Amino acid sequence: MIAFEIRNKAEKDLLIGYLFYYTGSKRFYSEILSDMDEWNAPFIFAGHIKRGIYSIDSIWSRKFAEQRIIPPDRQNLGSILKENGLKTYDEFKLLQLSEGRCAQDDLYLVRISEKEIVPEIQTRLDKKVLDVMTLKDFNALVFFKDGLSLKVDIKSIFKEDRLFNNILKHNEIFSNIRVSPGGNGIEWSEERFISAEKLRTVGKKSDITYEDIKGFITERLSDTSESSRMLNCSRQYINQLVENKRLIPIRICGNTGLFPKCIVEREV
Repeated sequence: MIAFEIRNKAEKDLLIGYLFYYTGSKRFYSEILSDMDEWNAPFIFAGHIKRGIYSIDSIWSRKFAEQRIIPPDRQNLGSILKENGLKTYDEFKLLQLSEGRCAQDDLYLVRISEKEIVPEIQTRLDKKVLDVMTLKDFNALVFFKDGLSLKVDIKSIFKEDRLFNNILKHNEIFSNIRVSPGGNGIEWSEERFISAEKLRTVGKKSDITYEDIKGFITERLSDTSESSRMLNCSRQYINQLVENKRLIPIRICGNTGLFPKCIVEREV
């Protein structure tokens, strides 16, 4: 994660919030300080601030960033890129070159280290999503970085939302759920996204913790090599047991299977 402060030059370099860039996914997210209103926050985020939303998703954060760089359809773009030492159009590099300055306002960006993020925003980041797993009936178990675990009924939230229609009709699509960059929420695509803040509002507390899941995986699942040691046999014999459906892996990765130990122990 690369962090930028969003500051206002006209307000004595007032800190407005942060713009975060995740290099792997090439996605932006923003966090606005909670004492900002729609007048001193970036104009594009005014609607969010009015509704009390200070964590801004990747789509709107990208729009904010795009306002502050040369558009990809700019005339003579090739010459402009060459003058700035760029071979291809790169939103992040262009944003750094411009320092996020825009003719429409007095905002600018300052790149900082994560250690320089103010406590309010750091506390907010500590409450983002750590991991997620799907459950039956279109529920999800969501684990947060601060240790909170919530069971979320996804279907009840979005049963009237057309954007989620396919997801809530097909288990195989629903199971493709993943954590958004930085733990900002859960998603099936950039558009099909539920923020961490929304999840914390609608979820029901679960007694199953992330440590419980890790402990079960560590203690009660075995791969092909460990299973062969448990049965004092070769990997080839394990493969034979799988072919005969005496051992049924819950997952196969290449030549290695992952088995519940309770099934392996039956063969001892």
